[in-house]
Amino acid sequence: MAYWNQGNGRRVGVVGLGISGTAAATLLRSRGFTVTGFDSSPTVEKPEAVDHMVTGPGVPGEVEALDGLVVSPGVNPWSGIACEARKLGIPVVGEIELAAANTNAGIYAVTGSNGKTTTCEWLGFVLNRAGYNAVVCGNTGYAFSRAVLENPGSESYVVEISSYQLETVERFRPRGAAILNITPDHLARHGSMEGYASAKARIFLNQHSEDITVLNGDDPNLTGLFGRSRGTEMVFSMERPQDRGAWVDGSGTLLLRWDGETMPVIDSSLIGLPGRHNLYNALAVACLAYGAGVTPSEMVPGLLEFTGVRHRIETISSVHGVTWVNDSKSTNPDSLRVALEAATGPVILLAGGRAKETDYSELKHLVSSRTRLVILFGEAAPMLAEAWHGIPTPILAGDLPAAVSAACERAVAGDTVLLSPGCASFDQYRNFEERGEHFRKLVEEMQ
Repeated sequence: MAYWNQGNGRRVGVVGLGISGTAAATLLRSRGFTVTGFDSSPTVEKPEAVDHMVTGPGVPGEVEALDGLVVSPGVNPWSGIACEARKLGIPVVGEIELAAANTNAGIYAVTGSNGKTTTCEWLGFVLNRAGYNAVVCGNTGYAFSRAVLENPGSESYVVEISSYQLETVERFRPRGAAILNITPDHLARHGSMEGYASAKARIFLNQHSEDITVLNGDDPNLTGLFGRSRGTEMVFSMERPQDRGAWVDGSGTLLLRWDGETMPVIDSSLIGLPGRHNLYNALAVACLAYGAGVTPSEMVPGLLEFTGVRHRIETISSVHGVTWVNDSKSTNPDSLRVALEAATGPVILLAGGRAKETDYSELKHLVSSRTRLVILFGEAAPMLAEAWHGIPTPILAGDLPAAVSAACERAVAGDTVLLSPGCASFDQYRNFEERGEHFRKLVEEMQ
């Protein structure tokens, strides 16, 4: 992939100048490329690393002048400028591919519908706690390209990768690759569950036998992926022992097995994060860490001490006996399900935003059994009220401040107010982080 790390003045375009696109442009400039930036928004600011800027629809002459094109994850790689570049025979790659071409460090990549960020941050914590030099990046908000540029001495990168980013994979080869789970999400982009699963499977497209492929043995949506990787498969499960992988036995011990040897790691009740979903994450972390060379005993401190990530079932305050939990990263129904199953005590649920193309009525029984009050906000509020018809009458609030205010008026000591939207944030916020920080501020202002 020397084509992408030695510019020698060649002109490369970057489509989409958000976090990932700007990072890609900066990395390209540092490697001697001249960068043309493309963005559909006429008001986007020109990044410092971009030499020439094109806003709105791509101009044919601008594309013809390029020697390569890098596509940001939010841009459909099969439309517009990218399609035009391919027709002209211009190489097109994604930001993840660009970053990988600019480092020789080990790459440990994680994808899945839910749990990616927690698993990546946890794996990075375990690796660093064990004395390995690891940087967590990717879809976490710290672009892989920027991480490569700013941490050239890193031994390894733990990279969270979305299905969008995997669509453009060509030669990307992680030493360890994990698919945590697959539930209906991003179907508008991928067309079907089969298309979505195929995008996820691209994470192990280029692995060799000395690489590790980690799969969830309890997820029926992953069944069709077993045996497809050329990497060595490790399977994690809460339900059964594995010939090669990790599981929890009847006594609650997390075990690893490799080449016929079974190795106890830790009593699962001592793991730093509570909840069944986090135990699945811990099993995936154990497999990936072992694949990176960490021994079971070296894993223990990191598994014990990790305390979680922002915006994912994060307790942010206790005010007058009411616990406020920020789960803004819940952007689909399955994330909401996980949060409700992990909740204890009476729950006041704050849900809403921009709905995904999936059936929210499947959560009706869980919402009814796990909450004492539901407050709905944002664009999806009327739809959710209809999908959950029959639960105690929900309160419809126009936005998050109104939802928090309604919860504050009705919460009593012992309640948990859970922001777990189950929907995307784009109706009222730029991203789930902005939504979560707004929630945090609203709660802090009550104190």
